[in-house]
Amino acid sequence: MSQITKTFTPAEAKAWVESREWANGFEVKADESINAVEFAQQYAANKELWDALFAFLRDADLKTIAAGKHDIIPGRVWVNILEYTPKDAAATKIESHENFIDLQWTFEGDEVMGVATGKVTPTGPYDPVKDRTNYTTEEEIVYSPAPADRFFLYFPCDMHQPSVSAKQPATPSRKAVGKIEYAK
Repeated sequence: MSQITKTFTPAEAKAWVESREWANGFEVKADESINAVEFAQQYAANKELWDALFAFLRDADLKTIAAGKHDIIPGRVWVNILEYTPKDAAATKIESHENFIDLQWTFEGDEVMGVATGKVTPTGPYDPVKDRTNYTTEEEIVYSPAPADRFFLYFPCDMHQPSVSAKQPATPSRKAVGKIEYAK
């Protein structure tokens, strides 16, 4: 497991994200909600993983590639291609991960991504096989539209609620969920 090797100020991290030097030819934008400092530090610690992930997302024909798991660097970075119909917020779980970062990119569909901004309560123990803890909250969840031209990153500190339908009736989605080893 990699470790953080470089630190960034918020201004340095924002400039780095805006420079797109991380993109490796991948044209999709990073959503403004992404923690730029965490992204910059994780990229610096695991550049080869991020470069491999963005190259896969750039080069794969995501509209025709089979749904399921696609290993890029086994055990360290992969992409799950998901096909599903998003649910309303009340039926969608809040989650976090300890060992992997989520990259969520809905390239077909109409959904929103949520982040819990207040106190959350675990609904059960951490599942090490799925690298996931689920939560409930009585506090506000902030939702961002997830159009095809942007992706989201969720780090272990982010209690997120992905795949929420933006409207009813919900329309089917096709999404890439990248999993990148988290440098501690």
